[in-house]
Amino acid sequence: MILRAAQRVCDEEGLAALTLRRLGRELGVDATAMYRHFASKADLLSALIDDLFLREVRAPEPGRAWRDNLRDIIVDWWKLYRRHEGLSQAMAGQPDDEPQLFHITEWTVRELIRAGIPQDQLGLFYQTIYNFTVGNGLVAAFSPWLTVPELRDEQRRVYAALDPVRFPSATTAAPSIYPETEEVFLFSVELILDAVAAKGPAQDAKAGRITSAG
Repeated sequence: MILRAAQRVCDEEGLAALTLRRLGRELGVDATAMYRHFASKADLLSALIDDLFLREVRAPEPGRAWRDNLRDIIVDWWKLYRRHEGLSQAMAGQPDDEPQLFHITEWTVRELIRAGIPQDQLGLFYQTIYNFTVGNGLVAAFSPWLTVPELRDEQRRVYAALDPVRFPSATTAAPSIYPETEEVFLFSVELILDAVAAKGPAQDAKAGRITSAG
């Protein structure tokens, strides 16, 4: 109940509005009651973010292909930022040693291993996925010119109005240069998954055999 109330305050009013005193008012109890559960706002945020990851990022299924599992992890992770913009900055700055974040790392690396990524490259691939997902999550939360349809339309008009002699490529691409944000993200996810598949033999989980990636 406390974590749901904290989530509601952040989603509706932003992170700055969340204090133990404000949470007490939301729940109709004295603020001191909150300190029996959380020593500080930082402790509350850690518990809240861990709870969100637990509830909203699906665990990979052993019987599915690594590509499908890895896609779900990345997309669910990114959608956390879309659904909880008030918490996006706190989520991006959260230490990786929270219980559920350990699980996200474990799941991601496990699917990379199933895909055949060499051990000495696991960190490179994991950090690429991490930076890509969190970075796009922050863009979705803090860059409305990329996520608000009217602003994207305006950017297309700006490019269409450029001098075609000086900027022939940009003006040609103007009608399609600002696609919908989720479309761009999902397209980029497939590019990353293609790169994973291209690194070597991948384990076909359903068939139970090694196949050539590519």
